[in-house]
Amino acid sequence: MKKIILLMLCVGLLGGGVFAQDAFRLVSSAKKTLKLTELIELEKSRTPGRKDGQNLTFTEKDIRLVVKTGPEDDMLSYRIQGLRNPNLIVPAGATLRILFVNSDEDMKHDVRFGGAAGEFALAPDAAGTVGTNQLEHKSDDGAMAAEEIVVEAAKDGAYKYFCSVRGHAKGGMWGNLLVGNAPAAPETNVKKPDSSMPEMKMPDGSSMPGMKMPDKKPDEKMPEMPGMSHSMTMPAVTDLNAPMTRESSGTAWVPDSTPMFARMKMFNDGSMLMLHGNLFLRYTDVGTSRDLSVAGRGDNARFDAPSMLMAMYSKPLTKRSQLGLRVMLSLDPLIERGFGYPLLYQSGESYRGAPIHDRQHPHDFFSELSASYSFRVSEKQSFFFYAGYPGEPALGPPTFMHRLSAMNNPDAPISHHWQDSTHITWGVLTAGYNFGKFKFEASAFKGREPDENRWNFDAPRLDSFSARFSWNPTKEWAFQVSHGYLKNPEPSEPGIRIMRRTTASAVFNRSFDENKNLAASFVWGQNYANGNRSNAFLFEGDYDFNKNSVFGRFERVQKDAHELVLPAPHPEGNFWVGAYSLGYLRELYRTKDWNVGLGAQLTLYQNPASVASFYGGTNHRGWQVFLRFRPGKMR
Repeated sequence: MKKIILLMLCVGLLGGGVFAQDAFRLVSSAKKTLKLTELIELEKSRTPGRKDGQNLTFTEKDIRLVVKTGPEDDMLSYRIQGLRNPNLIVPAGATLRILFVNSDEDMKHDVRFGGAAGEFALAPDAAGTVGTNQLEHKSDDGAMAAEEIVVEAAKDGAYKYFCSVRGHAKGGMWGNLLVGNAPAAPETNVKKPDSSMPEMKMPDGSSMPGMKMPDKKPDEKMPEMPGMSHSMTMPAVTDLNAPMTRESSGTAWVPDSTPMFARMKMFNDGSMLMLHGNLFLRYTDVGTSRDLSVAGRGDNARFDAPSMLMAMYSKPLTKRSQLGLRVMLSLDPLIERGFGYPLLYQSGESYRGAPIHDRQHPHDFFSELSASYSFRVSEKQSFFFYAGYPGEPALGPPTFMHRLSAMNNPDAPISHHWQDSTHITWGVLTAGYNFGKFKFEASAFKGREPDENRWNFDAPRLDSFSARFSWNPTKEWAFQVSHGYLKNPEPSEPGIRIMRRTTASAVFNRSFDENKNLAASFVWGQNYANGNRSNAFLFEGDYDFNKNSVFGRFERVQKDAHELVLPAPHPEGNFWVGAYSLGYLRELYRTKDWNVGLGAQLTLYQNPASVASFYGGTNHRGWQVFLRFRPGKMR
């Protein structure tokens, strides 16, 4: 009798082990590499499911599926038979033969099957699930990493399939899997109606069936899984509640629709590293009879290479908080040297003790070294702290080199010191609160411009203040107004103890399709010091189409004799000067890694007759040719 009882206990324990096993069993797995033509052929052998809205229902016991990552504008998603994250409904005991393909340009992905009840954590627990390994992104030659797995459904019930890479499932990369007599499908993880997958074309030009989402009424609402984030985009480095495409220089905003030219790498802990910048190899010439040298250096023409390189890093600290780091460097001190490049009517800063005139000064080698902390209060609100040494305070529009409307123009604006010249400030502390579409922020910073030594670290000081209100009403517009109180801003003008600067700007961007984009900016700035008030107006735009770009900038600025460094005797008061530029660029080499373009620009400079004797007339021409290098567009 004891032996019988012992045998029954053993059977019971073993039976309990069987019933406690995971809901899915991984039978086999094989990695492979696919080209697009091979993927098209493999799609033909899949088991077609019956489509009913977001439900994809199968009656077969042996099911073949192709699971692919989402398109470039919706990378945190899956596509199965043309549907985005569909509900998969399969019979009890089904065998799933799944080919998972990572077609993403930049990131690793996998697909896991199992529990994950409720809201996904930032780093989802893959214990008790089965699935693929994390596959590398698409290679430069278009080859896609793939893995074919065979999975058996061991238990009836409602489950999920998801990506286990940190942040991806929480960002929207998941769907429902219902096995056997499962309950009705929960709310579906879908996106706005226009996020459809383009039809895949066969080699003969015909369309592949089932590779396009069914039409939906424009006003039809798609429910979202409770607790999931409404945003499917990567967060900004300085503020995790703002989309990365909105982030610009310092803590300034550009439109959410702005394309990004950068290279990005994601890490398994949710950290992100991004690199971007530009370099112009060029020859520039300015036509005027005025001597444009400073302290005996420089003339009216020059070979040079304005440049900027930036690295951005973010790391999640908790589910609601993030650390951000940014470094911006410029090779100007090495290439431009202290006297800069010729640019008529440009003013500001000094070289060998002499004020620079009609030239753009070089930027410091370290143009930004900053850290930020942001905390998400709710889905639509957050606060952040930003510290830079050097950095950029909350004053003015996004700096010219970070505005898409100016990124193909090698020249700095002549209105720079009325609008965004504080982008390199040796000592900045900023606090801000983001309400979703609008933001308030305030800064304490050093008002004095950088000294002549472009390689060193100037002494930090917090003697000046500013505040800025930003508003992005739609994805295509970004507005800001700001005001600053700057102490001793100009080393070359010790008589100016206090300067008050007020700015306002409207930045626009519209992407018509993958190869057409229009960017435009309007900026106004005003300086007020020692009873003198002067204004600056700028409008610039850039239209990219296919491999071509047409760009331009139109400026009117009030400058006095001291700003223009006119020798005595000279007339008093402010003088309106203008610079009107038009350029064209043709991309010679364009990949996801690099863009190389050949460009040219013509500029008309105008000054009033009252100062014509100093410049040899009222109208002057300028021209330049250049090669522009920058990273490719992020998809």
